[in-house]
Amino acid sequence: MSATTGSHAGELSSGALSPFAGAPDRPVFVGGCPRSGTTLLRTMLNSHPELAMPRESRFLLETWRRRERFGDLGVERNREKLARWIFTRKAARPGRVGVESQRAIERLVAAPPTVGSLLGTCFLMYAEQQGKERWGDKRPMYVQYLDAIFAMFPDAQFVNVVRDPRAAVASMRRLDWYGGDVVPVAELWERSQRAADAWRRRLAPDQLLEIRYEDLVARPEETLTDVCSFLRLSGDGIADALSYHEHNDIPETSTYHWKVHQPVSADSSRRWEHELSGEEIALIEYAAGKRLRRYGYEPAAGSSRPTAEMYRALRRRRLERAKLAGRRQMKELKLRLTHRQPVVARLTSGQRR
Repeated sequence: MSATTGSHAGELSSGALSPFAGAPDRPVFVGGCPRSGTTLLRTMLNSHPELAMPRESRFLLETWRRRERFGDLGVERNREKLARWIFTRKAARPGRVGVESQRAIERLVAAPPTVGSLLGTCFLMYAEQQGKERWGDKRPMYVQYLDAIFAMFPDAQFVNVVRDPRAAVASMRRLDWYGGDVVPVAELWERSQRAADAWRRRLAPDQLLEIRYEDLVARPEETLTDVCSFLRLSGDGIADALSYHEHNDIPETSTYHWKVHQPVSADSSRRWEHELSGEEIALIEYAAGKRLRRYGYEPAAGSSRPTAEMYRALRRRRLERAKLAGRRQMKELKLRLTHRQPVVARLTSGQRR
């Protein structure tokens, strides 16, 4: 599988470009299963002179889910209410936008009266602080909420970062996610890629790109060239993107992302082989199914099989997540029927058409 699967996406969709193809100011979003290299790609792209992408925040999806609480954003006090909800809550990580809170609130109040416009203005302000015109955002779980992303930002471009599920699971285990249990994280990888599959069939080739983490670290210049071509970013900025470790904005004390202070390296790509048992590898490969080979990863479980309890735990986890997804879909459907307020951002040339 090549570093870029833009052509792959085109084969599954109609192959026709979107109405926004060629627009110079499209917003960029990065997502994927956690621990798959989204932070590395975001740090590289933020180092490109034409794109600004802040560190991971916690307000875009949270606002989208609660948008009815803020009422008609055509009313100034409601825009202020939403702005204060974002910029006075520590949990939202508003400091990563890089703008003083009161000034940021005033900018959001003055933004076009849609939830997409107010949220997009947060990232626009960050870009302005960097002296750049184009903006984006990164959060792994965006891959599971592409309905929200494209509802607010129909001209968006999305990059899905895929990593070997065994490596992603092993990485999460090192951080003690889910108490080190491989079942929920194997299901999380499966769910993330299933979400990408659904949208790949709906989006045009200029809207969705998939890259593999392994290609990004083994052939960074080639892979970044593909990404920049997809995003229509100048190739002249690739050298800056590759030197991300010299001027990135992530604290060196970060437990999760300390590697972004080093040059890109593929040294740990197969570390999982020594950290996972045969039964665990078999369970992860079973959960990944045909996607394992589709993304170019060879099975390694051999004769090992998951235990009966692993199978049962995976079935339970899948059922639990399916129920949650169903409830989310019903809530969203109700919102769309009862909260008939415009959501599309009006910030870029494509959004203002």
